[in-house]
Amino acid sequence: MKKRIFSQLSLFLSVLFVAVSILTALPTATQAATTPVTWSNGSLVKTFSGETGFRSGVLATEGKTTGKWYWEVEVTNEDQSKTSSYGMIGISTAGLKKSIAYYGVNGNLYKNYGSSPTSDTVYGKGLAKTDTLSIALDIDNHTIIWYKNGIKVVENIYNYTDSDLGTPLYPEIINGSSSGSRTLTANFGATPFKYADKIPAGYLAYDQSNVIVVGASTLKATAGDAKVDLTWSAASNATSYNVKRATTTGGPYTNVATNVTGNTYYTDTTAVNGTPYFYVVTGVNGTTEGAVSNEVTATPIAAVKPNEQATLDVTIDKEKVKVGEGFIADLSLKKATNIYAEDFVVNYDATLMEYLGATEVPGYKVYNETNDKKGTLRFIVASQGKNYGISADTVFLKLKFKAIAVGTGKVDSLSGRIADTDNEYDIAPANALEDTILIEKPAFLDVNRSGSYTLLDLSIDAFYFGQNAADTDKTLHDADQTEDDQVGDDDLVYIVGQMLTNPDYTPNK
Repeated sequence: MKKRIFSQLSLFLSVLFVAVSILTALPTATQAATTPVTWSNGSLVKTFSGETGFRSGVLATEGKTTGKWYWEVEVTNEDQSKTSSYGMIGISTAGLKKSIAYYGVNGNLYKNYGSSPTSDTVYGKGLAKTDTLSIALDIDNHTIIWYKNGIKVVENIYNYTDSDLGTPLYPEIINGSSSGSRTLTANFGATPFKYADKIPAGYLAYDQSNVIVVGASTLKATAGDAKVDLTWSAASNATSYNVKRATTTGGPYTNVATNVTGNTYYTDTTAVNGTPYFYVVTGVNGTTEGAVSNEVTATPIAAVKPNEQATLDVTIDKEKVKVGEGFIADLSLKKATNIYAEDFVVNYDATLMEYLGATEVPGYKVYNETNDKKGTLRFIVASQGKNYGISADTVFLKLKFKAIAVGTGKVDSLSGRIADTDNEYDIAPANALEDTILIEKPAFLDVNRSGSYTLLDLSIDAFYFGQNAADTDKTLHDADQTEDDQVGDDDLVYIVGQMLTNPDYTPNK
């Protein structure tokens, strides 16, 4: 069969003049003609039966000299004895003098640039009944993209030169075999394209006189609270628009609005919060509905009221300290707007740290402080005037602590309530934050350097109680256990803690 094809193609030059004589005159306008574009047989449908090679080729009734154009050709019927379509689909100059055709048998390309058809070039895949071949022609940049059923035939775009073909160029279909019969149906844009969502950006339907296409990639969606706002660019020839929605990408879509006129925007107020939606828009003129626009997705979500996401944060100024050292825990509000009063509870590990008091930040005053002495603190704080409303990440109170035992200590904002001048808001549990600090033991051992904390160590420090570290006998004792340059309660508390955890201290056995 392949030899027969080449034999038929070799007849190309000899039948050109005959082909020209039987074709109607073809316009060369770059824009659409007043009448819809069809094949030169006066129809969008062409059935081949018994014709020989290029003799049976037909062209569109309109040619283009510039621009980017898109059309589709479907194999609507093929002889039952043929497993692939013997139709050839491509572009040609007037009179079928120069052409590039995609052969449905195997997806190879046939090129005729004026002398004789070249050998076929291995390119894509064959076509069968119901398959659709889409063509995207860029005359300005001399490129062609072929799609089989909406999928690029090959990733690389086919390039030709201006000298290969010239202009004007016309869509063409040719019969690739004299045996059997086949029917090819074109759509230049008079009806919605089957694969409109695959049209490359910037390409227009070949038949602009009938096409109704919303501009490529112009549909936009913005999610709101139980709504989705949609905007798009105007479609040529459209007198109204239909807005379509689906819950899965690619559809199926159902109309949520029809006959949208006077604007290119719409708000879908039937959207349910938390549900992802997929939207397309079509242009309508009379009873004709155009191809779908690009698809967009949006998920509406309940609006967050001011201060409902406010965060009460704790930030400790050091990552680690030694027993006896002090540190500060800053309390701050984040994601807040115009907050003037705070009521909150903070917890700290009283076995590892001692609370020494709060330091007020200018502009914010503590009006109540409750301390249960077991690690729980409550504060009621208010701003000092309208200039101190909290509307950004703001530290409003500082808590002072001293490390008293080894371990990982935590300062945790357990709960809180805040208020602006209109409402009160509870801090969500997830937004009441915490911070930790590592407390390490001093570099030395027990007071009398025996290697074990006992009652004797406590007694020695009791003897030195109230003295500066420099006044103790450092040749014998390390009385300043917390390294704060004096011997006091913190040292004795630390020693007792170590005694109680010392398994070698006799009373513990």
